[in-house]
Amino acid sequence: MKPTPGDILAVYNPRLDAYTAVQVTALKAEGKSEVAAVLALDWVGPALPDAAAVATMAPANFNFFFWKDHRVHVWVSAEVPRGYTLVGHRPPLVVEDVKSYSGWPSGSATYSQRRWEAIPQAERDLFKQMDANRDKSVVLKLGDREVLRSTQRLDTDRLAAAPNLAVFEVLPILTSVNADAPIPGLFDFIRRRPFVYESDVRAHGERVVDLRGANLTRLTLEVTGVHELHLNEGLEHLSLMGQASPELKIHAEADGRWLTLSVNNPAMAWSGLDALDGLHVHAAQEVDVAGIVRRFPKLTELRIWGAPGYLRNTSALAALPELRMLTLCDMFGITPDEFPGPERFAHLGMLWLTSIPAELAAEVKKTYKTAAREGLDLSVRQPRKAEWLAENLDNPFRIWDGADTISPTQAKKAATLYRQARSAALKAASEEPSAAALVSALTPIVTTYTEGFNKMDARKTFIYTEEREHIYVALMGIFDAVDEKLRSQGGASAEPLNREALVSVLDSIRDF
Repeated sequence: MKPTPGDILAVYNPRLDAYTAVQVTALKAEGKSEVAAVLALDWVGPALPDAAAVATMAPANFNFFFWKDHRVHVWVSAEVPRGYTLVGHRPPLVVEDVKSYSGWPSGSATYSQRRWEAIPQAERDLFKQMDANRDKSVVLKLGDREVLRSTQRLDTDRLAAAPNLAVFEVLPILTSVNADAPIPGLFDFIRRRPFVYESDVRAHGERVVDLRGANLTRLTLEVTGVHELHLNEGLEHLSLMGQASPELKIHAEADGRWLTLSVNNPAMAWSGLDALDGLHVHAAQEVDVAGIVRRFPKLTELRIWGAPGYLRNTSALAALPELRMLTLCDMFGITPDEFPGPERFAHLGMLWLTSIPAELAAEVKKTYKTAAREGLDLSVRQPRKAEWLAENLDNPFRIWDGADTISPTQAKKAATLYRQARSAALKAASEEPSAAALVSALTPIVTTYTEGFNKMDARKTFIYTEEREHIYVALMGIFDAVDEKLRSQGGASAEPLNREALVSVLDSIRDF
C-alpha cells in the first residue's frame, strides 16, 4: 500500500506493549523507487487510536543522551510495511527538509526516551550541562595523555594507566568503555556508570561476567574462557567474539526476548537465550538452518551474511512462524523448491536476498510478487550463476559485482587490485628475514593498492563509508594471510606483522 502525505498510521511495539504512531509528511521519486518522509508522533496507547486521539497527536521530541528536542523524521521506502494500520489523516504536522534515511519508525526511540527518564534527574541534568558546555579541565594526566572532564570514551591505554578506575567516576558524559586487556574491576565500573551505553571488552580473562544493573544498549564481548554471563536489562545488541565453551551459560532479560545476537559461528553449543528475538550471522561458511531453528525457535529476525557460505536445510525456515525480517547475502547451495513460500510467513515484513543463486532469485521474485504488493519489503538483487561463484570465492569485493552504484569495470578492477596485492605480500613474507624489513617491503604494495582505489574514485566518486570499509577489510585479509605465512615459516614464536604501521600508510595516501 502506498500512503498519501498526511496519513497517520499506528504500529504495535512489543517492547512497549503499546501502539505508537507516525505520519507520512511527503513523497518523492528517487531513481526507480519512491520514498516517503515519515515523522514519529508523540502518541502511545494500549489500543489503536480513535479520531479524538488522532486529532491531538503532535511531533514527538526526544532528548535522550545527546539529542535535544530531536525529531525522528526520515526517508523510508514508500511501501507501507505490514503491521502499520491507517488510523487517520491530517495535513502534515511538519514541513521541513528531511536528510536522514532509515526504516519506518516503530517506537524504539520512545522506549529509549523512557529508559533515559528512568535515570535520576540530577545526573541527567549534569549530563546535559556538560554536553552544552564542554569542560576541558584535566581530571587525570597519564604520561603524555590527558583525560578531560568531558571525555566520552575510555579505551585500554587510559584504563590500564589509571591508579584505579574510581578516578573516572567524575566523567559525567562517559558513554563508551572498551578494553582488549585485563582491567581489574572493569565490569563493576561499567555497572556503576549510568550513561555507558556501549562497550567492547576482549581478552579480559574473567570466568564470570556480571553486568546486571548496567545501562548498556550494545555489548561486544569476548567469551573465550567465560562460563557464566549475566546481561543487563535493556541490552539490545550482543556480539559474541572468541571461542565459546559448551559450559557457557548466558542469562538475559526474558531469556533474550528483546535481544539481537551477532556471531560469526552459528554452531552455538552454549546455553541460554532460548527466547532470542534476533540473530545475525557474519562471515558464514556453512550454516544449518535446522540447527538455528532448534536453538532459537522464537526468532523474529534472521540475517545471514556469507563469506561466501552455504545454507543447509533451508526449508526449516518455515518453522519460524514469528519471523518478520529475513536477510541472506552471499549464501548459496539453496534450491528454489526448498525455499518456503510466502504462505509460510504470515508476519514477514522484510525479505532481502542479495548475491544468491540465480534460479532462487527468479523463483522468489515470482512467488513473492503478490506479498510485495501487500506490503512486504522485498529486495532480490545480484543473482549469481555457478560460474560466478567459482570465479569469486577468493574475492572480497564480490559484493561490488552488480551493486547499484558500482560499475562492472570498477568491481573487476577492485578484485584485480586485491589479488595483485595479496600475491605480492605473500611473496614478500617468504623473502624478508625480519618484521621491520617486511613492513618496508609491504609499504609499496599497500601504496599501490591504495593509489589504485584513489584513481578509480577520482574518475567518479563511488567510495563512501561502506565501500571504504570493504577496502579496509580486504587489506586486513591480506595481512591475515601474511601472518599465517609467517607462522608457517617460524612457528608460534614468529613475530606478527606490524599492521598499525601499514594502516597508517593507507590512511596517509587514501583520498576516499
